[in-house]
Amino acid sequence: MNKKISLGLALSLIFLSVAVTVTVTMTVAMGIYNNIITDVSDRSNLYSSVAEIDDIVRKNYFGELNENLLNSMMSKGYVEGVGDRYSYFMTADEYADYKKEEKGNKGGIGVIAVYDSKNNNIYVSEVSTDSPAQLQGIAKGDVITAVDGVSVNAANSQSLIAKLSGEKLTNVQVTFTHEDTTKTVSVARGYAAQSVYYSASDKVGYIKITSFYSTTEDQLRDAVKYMESKSVTSIIFDVRNTDTGRIKYATDCIDMLVPVGTEGTGAIATAVDKNGNTIETFTSDSDSVNFRMAVLVNGNTSGAAELFACDLRDFGMAQLVGVKTVGNGTMQEIFELSDGSAAVLTVAKINPYKSESFNGVGLTPDYEVALSAEQNTRAYMLTFEEDVQYQKALEIVSG
Repeated sequence: MNKKISLGLALSLIFLSVAVTVTVTMTVAMGIYNNIITDVSDRSNLYSSVAEIDDIVRKNYFGELNENLLNSMMSKGYVEGVGDRYSYFMTADEYADYKKEEKGNKGGIGVIAVYDSKNNNIYVSEVSTDSPAQLQGIAKGDVITAVDGVSVNAANSQSLIAKLSGEKLTNVQVTFTHEDTTKTVSVARGYAAQSVYYSASDKVGYIKITSFYSTTEDQLRDAVKYMESKSVTSIIFDVRNTDTGRIKYATDCIDMLVPVGTEGTGAIATAVDKNGNTIETFTSDSDSVNFRMAVLVNGNTSGAAELFACDLRDFGMAQLVGVKTVGNGTMQEIFELSDGSAAVLTVAKINPYKSESFNGVGLTPDYEVALSAEQNTRAYMLTFEEDVQYQKALEIVSG
């Protein structure tokens, strides 16, 4: 049975509906408006504070102002003000050096050198293949006693180590001891930086990755080919103290080692922004390797290196040995500014292949093995026989 309503009631319902719609719309609009006003107010306060300080400094500061330095420090302070340890500002010169290093063109003689306080010299822990240092006879395990005629001591060790890196077409005098013979050589600086070092013995390979740059993938591929040529059956990866490089380059290296992902999203890693949106997905192809693996990690393993270790474990290809890692599961993006400087900002959290995000918690190794306090002070100088973390990994991959 149809029921009819009066014209007056119908008009009342229509007016009520319009009133509700207008009320809801105004409420939403006012909320948005208030947010905008708050943002504008905050910005206005910020600019006013900076202008006030600038006015005080220019009227009262006794010295001469360096405008370039002032602008750089203001930019640096703003980026640091976001409160994120992985976001930072680079001057134009720093950014130019960064771009060179990311492409593997960092200047230097081709060594990783550390100060040995016990023997008061500089210890050569790695030498890059075909580097100026290697061409002059400097080898892993050698000790450098003087740089440019200045003897090494505790006070000057870091400045002398810094002299071993520099621009191309410059030379540095290095006095070093190799197999009980001491000599001084002139070594050119400027070399395509090596980020992958490797060796093999008794069918076990060792690959140390010191950073994840655009050139790391090709260097890792060369290392894997070398292992295959030596009929290696197991590989120990070492990413202890590795905290530089970008997520993209780490996923390129992972892709080389693992098969196509079949679990979860199937991605090696996904980058998720603050709103929960996936802004980048890193996938793998059909290529993979067939080695037993272990990965050495420690309390300085961070970012891209953590993802590398985590994914090899997630794919069931490696176990982790060492101590808990940093817990930097984020991705940074570089924003170049008009004056050539750049701001590096954290833009996303990284989710690995299968396990939960390690951001803020780190990776707990399958086998927790710590170096002693004395070993930690000489970590770069430990032989494989002295390195208890390496020995545990060797035990694992050797079955």
